[in-house]
Amino acid sequence: MADGVVFRHTVEAFISRVILRRGLLSLEFDRELKALGLDVSRPVEVSVSTWIAVLRACAKRLNPTGTEAEGLEQVGREMLRGYLDGLVGKSLFLLLRMVGTRRALLRMMESYRTADNVTTIKATERGPQCVDLEFNSAFGIPSYVCGVLLEAMPMVGARDPRVEFRLEPSGATVFTATWS
Repeated sequence: MADGVVFRHTVEAFISRVILRRGLLSLEFDRELKALGLDVSRPVEVSVSTWIAVLRACAKRLNPTGTEAEGLEQVGREMLRGYLDGLVGKSLFLLLRMVGTRRALLRMMESYRTADNVTTIKATERGPQCVDLEFNSAFGIPSYVCGVLLEAMPMVGARDPRVEFRLEPSGATVFTATWS
């Protein structure tokens, strides 16, 4: 996983949809991000380890009094909210809403394939309103993925979305998504 990269367009989107949109970029935070390996003024693809450090730093900024897990979930939600502000995001979620929650979740691999070069997802239907998503790795920040999923599910028609996760001995993380 350490050799993996998060693609430049994902980094650019994160900068505009979370860091700038939420007004997080102070001179101090800009310096902190540069020290972590992210130059906000010149985004490039970054290593997975840099990406994780940036997500954690943003989680602290968004939720300074909460736990890291709460902050990371909020960062995941913010990333998806920002994605929906763009034309591509609006169009994609309009289409996904038409196919429904189950089919949207079962196609999760296609959505993630464009973000980085290491994430693989195996989707398994467990029932009419339950899907397991096995990520080869959640990079030690599963609450970020929970935030993305919890924000996305209502956008594709889910009511009362719930996401729980478990770590597998193989290093994989399985997210069980349920809804009514």
